Amino acid sequence: MPSSNRVVERVARSILNDGPHIDACFARVPYAGHPPDGYDMAAFRRAALLLAEAHPDVIVWNATRGALIGFEPDRQLCAAIEGEMGIPCATTALATVDLLRSRNLRRIGLVAQGSDRDGARLKQTFAQEGIDILAGHNFGITDNFQAARVIPEEIEAQVMRLTAAADLDAVLIWSTNLAGHELSAGLGERLGIPVLDSAALGILTALPYVFAKDAASLERP
Repeated sequence: MPSSNRVVERVARSILNDGPHIDACFARVPYAGHPPDGYDMAAFRRAALLLAEAHPDVIVWNATRGALIGFEPDRQLCAAIEGEMGIPCATTALATVDLLRSRNLRRIGLVAQGSDRDGARLKQTFAQEGIDILAGHNFGITDNFQAARVIPEEIEAQVMRLTAAADLDAVLIWSTNLAGHELSAGLGERLGIPVLDSAALGILTALPYVFAKDAASLERP
């Protein structure tokens, strides 16, 4: 996760404590210093090597940066980690696209951390994946650490505003350092559409890898 993140570990524990016994291990990479169109791979290799010592079933880059830079760097990151570590790799950004497509959720509202310019870029990159961002709110936060200080009530107010402004299939809370997880389920029930928290999506994408390995072990004689 990004070194400045204050939310992902909390969300992971909340989800895993409510379900079957699964361990989560965490490593961090610098938030800044990446090339504008990709990642500092040396930092990711160091983090992945440390995680690999715990023999995980999957390594997840639980961050939304991949959407901003166009999704392809996330695909390259996963391929590199899988090739070098021999461990499946997934990312929040790629998992989100897969989920939206599988559920045919194409008309999306986006509550995001960054600037209006970032919002325009996200609209473009999601559109290239067949997903339309029809309404959005950008908090204008450039310091990732500060995103964790946005109160849930403010996030909720923006979700409500977007759903009132457009006919949406779902709303994404799009920063793994925004505190959207605890309010997302209740908001979704009230609004009648999914409200999806990115930090939670990153954790949930790991579970099928774990269950698949468990199932395979049960099938072996």
